[in-house]
Amino acid sequence: MRVLVTGAAGFVGSHICKKLVELDIQFWGVDNFADYYSVDYKRIRLDSFNLERSVSICDISNFGQINEVISSFRPHYVINLGAQAGVRLGLAASDSYIAANVRGFQNIIRSCIENDVEGILYASSSSVYGDSTPTPYKESSMILRPKSIYGTTKLSNELFAEIQAKSSKLRFRGLRFFTVYGPWGRPDMAYFRIAAAALGQGEFNLFGNGTIKRDFTYVDDVVNFTLSLLKDLSLRKESFNDIVNIGGSRPLEMNYLIDLISRRGDSQLEIHKLGENQADSRVTMADNSYLKTILGDLKFTNLEEGVEELMKWARGDSIKPNLLKWILSTV
Repeated sequence: MRVLVTGAAGFVGSHICKKLVELDIQFWGVDNFADYYSVDYKRIRLDSFNLERSVSICDISNFGQINEVISSFRPHYVINLGAQAGVRLGLAASDSYIAANVRGFQNIIRSCIENDVEGILYASSSSVYGDSTPTPYKESSMILRPKSIYGTTKLSNELFAEIQAKSSKLRFRGLRFFTVYGPWGRPDMAYFRIAAAALGQGEFNLFGNGTIKRDFTYVDDVVNFTLSLLKDLSLRKESFNDIVNIGGSRPLEMNYLIDLISRRGDSQLEIHKLGENQADSRVTMADNSYLKTILGDLKFTNLEEGVEELMKWARGDSIKPNLLKWILSTV
């Protein structure tokens, strides 16, 4: 199997590529190296995984660029992780969501159809649910009310995949990731900033009173489940399409995460409280029963174990001095 990974310099993408190397699966990675956060950090991340020669620059919002990669590499499957991440960019910056998340996804589908690719495994998000969906979130829910432009673009991907699966031979599987965290994570994320503050690298801006709940998912679990789901997808019939939640179904308060990390820090955690962000859902919680029907019994890394690994990484001699710099690089 040959696999093309988009967003390969990103948090989840780089971990996916690292695992593909370990599994001796032929792959190629592409990324546009957008400066939403430090490009230098992305390159350091790739270098730490020995991936710098396996990832090339490509903007998926440009059909010519992604089509050239797909037509030359001829992958059997594409793992599409390339996207403008985050829920907090305002309307003035919304074109980056449309370009990467909507136009980019459509370009990938078009190229895959033209080049006889067998299927696309793509990242969706728990953000598609919003606050209107009853918890735990089920993939079959018809009450989807995203609270952000980001979530809306991810929902559009799911709808577009459904349409194209019916009119082509492509297999599709969308993965609704729930708050992925871990070493080498995104510096715009709360867990990253809490860890940095707990190590004396700046302060943490807390939106609201810390009672929002998240279904935190450790990056290694995401990687392992994603590749197992890719293998399963390859066994499905042509024109197959589904959506799968990737989350442990254990929502925990932000206050709990703050306490968990601060107890593993080495300095007083400075918290700067801000107003509640309207793009944040009050609670996210995955119903992972469908995931279990596909892969069998699952073990998710609990947050306490995952935070230990996060803090071990953050304390690294080449990491800790750069945490604040990487945080300040975010848009």
